[in-house]
Amino acid sequence: MDTGNIIRPLILEESSNDAETLASNLRNAGFAVRYRHIDNNEDLQSALDEQAWDILLATSQVGDYRALDAVATIKRVGKDIPCIVFGPQTDNDSIVAILKAGAADYINEEARDHLLLVIAREIDNLRERRSHRQCKNLYAESEKRNRVLLDSSRDPMAYLHEGMHVYVNQSYLDIFGYVDRDELESVPVMDMIAPDQQQKFKDILRTLSKGETPEGTQEFNVVHADGNEFQATMQFSPASVDGEPCTQIMIHQKSHDKELEKELQQLRQQDLLTGLFNHQHFMEELKTSLASAMVNEGHGTLLYLEPGDFKNIKDTLGIAGSDLVLADIAQLLRDNSPDDAILARYAGTVFTIILNNSNSAQAEQLAEQLRQALAEKIFDIEEKSVTTTFSIGIAPIHETTPDTKQALSRAEQACGIARERGGDQVHIFSEEDILAVLEADKKMVALLQLALKNNRFSLQYQPIVSLHAEPGERYEVLLRMLDPDNQLLMPGEFLDAAENAGLLIDIDRWVVRNAARALLDKRKLGKKLQFFIKLSSASLNDPGTLGSISKLLQAARLHGDSMVFEITEQAAVENLSTAKSFAAGLQQLHCKFALDHVGSTTQSLSYLNHLQVDFLKIDGSHIANVSNEDSQQVIQELAELGRNKGFQTIAEHVQDPACLAVLWQHGVNFIQGYYLQHPEDDMDYDFSSTGG
Repeated sequence: MDTGNIIRPLILEESSNDAETLASNLRNAGFAVRYRHIDNNEDLQSALDEQAWDILLATSQVGDYRALDAVATIKRVGKDIPCIVFGPQTDNDSIVAILKAGAADYINEEARDHLLLVIAREIDNLRERRSHRQCKNLYAESEKRNRVLLDSSRDPMAYLHEGMHVYVNQSYLDIFGYVDRDELESVPVMDMIAPDQQQKFKDILRTLSKGETPEGTQEFNVVHADGNEFQATMQFSPASVDGEPCTQIMIHQKSHDKELEKELQQLRQQDLLTGLFNHQHFMEELKTSLASAMVNEGHGTLLYLEPGDFKNIKDTLGIAGSDLVLADIAQLLRDNSPDDAILARYAGTVFTIILNNSNSAQAEQLAEQLRQALAEKIFDIEEKSVTTTFSIGIAPIHETTPDTKQALSRAEQACGIARERGGDQVHIFSEEDILAVLEADKKMVALLQLALKNNRFSLQYQPIVSLHAEPGERYEVLLRMLDPDNQLLMPGEFLDAAENAGLLIDIDRWVVRNAARALLDKRKLGKKLQFFIKLSSASLNDPGTLGSISKLLQAARLHGDSMVFEITEQAAVENLSTAKSFAAGLQQLHCKFALDHVGSTTQSLSYLNHLQVDFLKIDGSHIANVSNEDSQQVIQELAELGRNKGFQTIAEHVQDPACLAVLWQHGVNFIQGYYLQHPEDDMDYDFSSTGG
């Protein structure tokens, strides 16, 4: 073995002399050894906090401290340290138990040559894993650099082939006012040049096709997506994409200066409401933190913070007032967090913090400080006072954290445990939490699989009634599941487990099939109904969903407009390109398309410029607060938008008649909620009594 082969073992032995004897054997075998002797868990914890170690060599037991206890500690802190246990000859069942606990091998203490060979093997395997993580990190960094150079470049850039766009970066989309790349697929670049300058542009492309490159920059008037023209400078150069020759264009708006570009870059990273980092930039920072931990360059922690009972705050203050509370909470986080903490508004009312180069104890200390600060805070908004508290989950970021999804899932689960225990507390994610979550999900997934197999789902129906005597009978289709005692479970009790198990698409298709059967049964009785059917994001992103709907309509001989398929506003915004294609596919099938929970956040409605929707369901928070001026403004805006764009609006969660006058006055088309009828197994609502 190579004498420069340095290893850093932790040696669990009865005495320092025994540890030195083993180290001496390793040196004789060719290793340069930098070891530490331990004989209890406190020693092990201290060693793990001090530096990185390569391997644990442990006698089966030292006093009351077992090798298996040391293996469990290493596993709990997430360190990639192989553990080799040695001891007296024992039976196979005992060896299997040791290996199941996480040890790499068990060696007879008399077989020292065997032990040395196993140590060499595990050190080689460890180096392979570290090399693999480093290569994975370097690859990710390379991909990231390419993305930075192209997609995230400050310079608007496009690649053209035969007059069409084959690639554009985000800055190019921004400067021309487009939302996603799909919109430019069918737009010839010539249509983006002012008509009086198109011949000049053609001449430059012709020059490039001859292998000549125009010198310097060229000035053009170009056309924005809204039809307005602006002045721009362009630089042209030959390039290739996938081996095909093409033209690279870099474009700048003449009025842009470096200071403005810097401000725009900051805006792309910033959540406008709170001033913290936005979701997209936070995910990039989390990837960076994981990559650093992956190659033993650092470790950190992730905090997931959620204010409690925020729906009540929204009901009390309205959306504008609750937004001021969120902005104040963001300032509280800034005031109480270290300067190097990465603070973000992750989604809705959820905040996240990355603490690089920190351990769980440091993260817990900060979390307790933030928890106490929010608990003592009183928010005074427009002569009303509200309070709230944090539920905070903490998840370590270390070399064995698989990916950003797992890191977030663990922090979110820890936050959920803090919330379930009453809120206003902090919980650190542990191995025990993994087992508890897996066990609960396992039971629920078993119920879900049984429900799919044995038809133990059921459908209920809630009427949707016209405020303006529009004919027709419409129902929302709502899913329920029977538990082993034949009690109904609501979707909130099982959909998370269904999502984690990848069952949402199967469940959605069960709903659509059984809704179709119900429609057919009613048609036999001479009734023509229209069903509103919710679909998950998983079904929205599944390429087979439209085909499945098409086959069902053909087999059942149902007309497409008997079904209205709903997705949430959030799903549409997060998957805008997919939602646009899905809506177009539904239109070809003559089905209708609806958005649910619209207006639940301060999300701009500009995304509706890119979607063809038939119905828009106004979020129930505005209906519950219809006397609030902000909610009335949202209702009016959505109703007017519907009239201008040709879609109809539905007020959901109508609980009493007090809001009907306001809804009718603003021109809302339909209502739905307990005021009309609770969800029922039968469709027996008397639409004639309401003029529907």
